[in-house]
Amino acid sequence: MTRRREGLLVMTLFIVAMLASGMFWAVLPAEYRENQSTDYALAYEPVARNIVAGRGVTLEGDIATRYPPGFAVLLAGIFRLGDALHVADETMVLAFRLLCVGLAVVLIYGLARLLWSPRAALIPAVAWMTYPFALWLTKQPNSEVPFIPVFFAAMLVFWWALLRERGGGARAGAFYLAAGALSGAAMLIRPAALGLSIVMALLVLLFAARATALRTRLLYGALVVLGSILVVLPWEAAVYARTSAIIPLSSGGPATIYDGLTFLAVPKDYRREVAIPEDVADLMWAIHERRAEATTTGGVFTVLADEARVAPAAFIKLMLIKLARSWYGIDSRVMERPTLLIQIVYLLLATWGTLYCVRQGGAARRLIGGNWLIVFYFWAMTFTVIPLLRYMTPVMGLLMLPLPGVYYSLIAWRQKRVIGTVSPDY
Repeated sequence: MTRRREGLLVMTLFIVAMLASGMFWAVLPAEYRENQSTDYALAYEPVARNIVAGRGVTLEGDIATRYPPGFAVLLAGIFRLGDALHVADETMVLAFRLLCVGLAVVLIYGLARLLWSPRAALIPAVAWMTYPFALWLTKQPNSEVPFIPVFFAAMLVFWWALLRERGGGARAGAFYLAAGALSGAAMLIRPAALGLSIVMALLVLLFAARATALRTRLLYGALVVLGSILVVLPWEAAVYARTSAIIPLSSGGPATIYDGLTFLAVPKDYRREVAIPEDVADLMWAIHERRAEATTTGGVFTVLADEARVAPAAFIKLMLIKLARSWYGIDSRVMERPTLLIQIVYLLLATWGTLYCVRQGGAARRLIGGNWLIVFYFWAMTFTVIPLLRYMTPVMGLLMLPLPGVYYSLIAWRQKRVIGTVSPDY
């Protein structure tokens, strides 16, 4: 396929992805089309309004540290652009969401092209475009909406540098620095990416070409981490100047971790009850009753350690529940069973494709194996807080990349079957 034809293909993917999302949002029942994101209404939008008004990244007069500033800054830019174009804020936010959807699909295609032909690379792109939980996530202004294309861009630049060995020296270093900077931008949108650049640096050590000296690998890994620090450091410095405290991206960490230890037992109006073992419920309530001691991250883990010693079996059950629910959990607990069944299908296909890529070796094994390490990192982060599929959805895009391996393995199986059924003509 010529570059021109592939360019047209990429433009088509971009447009079709936006149309698919728009159609999905349009056919949703009215009650599901409503914005259910309290984070947007209570934090991101008010902070963005304050930025537009010249009051900086503040909320109720204080610097806003509950969430990183990335999404609010993007919203402020959208609102200002809308004012300049005389377009309503709601329309601008809708257009921004569609833009992010289109970019995400194009970036998935770009990642797939590092391994597959243009036609095969369409499989991950279309799979992500039609992935129901990505479509659902983008129906409202969640912070994951801009996070996903920034995260995919970081992955694309990173793997482009690692697999293509971009000329070595300063040129390769610039790619790794850029990948780190994009991971830093992702951190400023969602704090779950806090350790992403460290995982990427580890991947450089593990998967760089064998001819690359250890010293060079260490340098490239350090450049990835440095790139993320350079992006995040100005915000951290501003927070420290205003609060005299070092806050790693978000001040909401202790509360979120604590909620992840009590979420199945402590009722909320929008959450349906789910059946859990009685001893797990008792453990959660014991932790909940000590909430006054859990105002810091250290305090949360101290309470957890105390209660785990009292009820070790319940603690193990709780950890297993959190590990599993990370892949299908929904905050409202609505339609979790069909969600689980759909996720099982996607994960089985991703595993099937991964096995094919591992057998192929080379770049396929390095990229797909490395992406699984990134998936495990986000799994660990999701497990630490409230285990929700929403938090795992971005990395599901990485698990779409080995899907062409399913197609090729089926083709190989069919060819072997045909050959095996043809009798020799003597």
